[in-house]
Amino acid sequence: MKESAKKVETKIKNVDLVEQRRQQIIEGAIKVFTVKGFHSATVREIAEEAGLTMGTLYNYINSKEDIIYIVYDYISEALRQEVRDAIGGIRAPKERLKAALHQNLQSIYQHQDIILFIYKASSFLDRESLHEVLKRETEYIELFEDLLRGYFKGQAVEEDRLRLAADLLTYIPVIMTFRRWSLRRRFESMDEVMKHILDFVLHGIGFIHEESSPTALEKEKKGAGTQ
Repeated sequence: MKESAKKVETKIKNVDLVEQRRQQIIEGAIKVFTVKGFHSATVREIAEEAGLTMGTLYNYINSKEDIIYIVYDYISEALRQEVRDAIGGIRAPKERLKAALHQNLQSIYQHQDIILFIYKASSFLDRESLHEVLKRETEYIELFEDLLRGYFKGQAVEEDRLRLAADLLTYIPVIMTFRRWSLRRRFESMDEVMKHILDFVLHGIGFIHEESSPTALEKEKKGAGTQ
């Protein structure tokens, strides 16, 4: 697990042991939180699921809020790393973007339970933790912004549209978490849903190009100006 910019205090000096125990806590917390939610879950239940005593667990964290933070830190880094791994051996910018989008869909679907929990539990983070969470989200969006710049290299683009598109590419896949019950009922498989989302996104990013056709709203404004 990548070291977080925020320091969650620990009483243990052995860095490798801290890494190992924190990973146990994260895995135990994910299981408990996804079943019981934040308020109903107890630190004792998390400790038991992690295979630790309460006393041992409190050597590595100070509160249940710390657990939320290290879980978020873990999953946000996992999502970024999975995308990096997916594009690592690809040189063509368009194929890199496609591979990243596909992996983002796969990763969010794979981690859907914990992602859903994190969105609900983020309000319980303290100011420092929330600041770090928002920073991590920005880094993930910037990853897609860089991929888009590579995709449109040598072409004129609308900067505002490109930055907005990076947000959209990052978070459109979250529909598979928030609307998963409806999607499963209405489509044959989630693989089909992911394919349609990928096709939709790849078709839609053309609006970034500076020479792309005007939107309906732009046409309406232009028409109003000539009256």
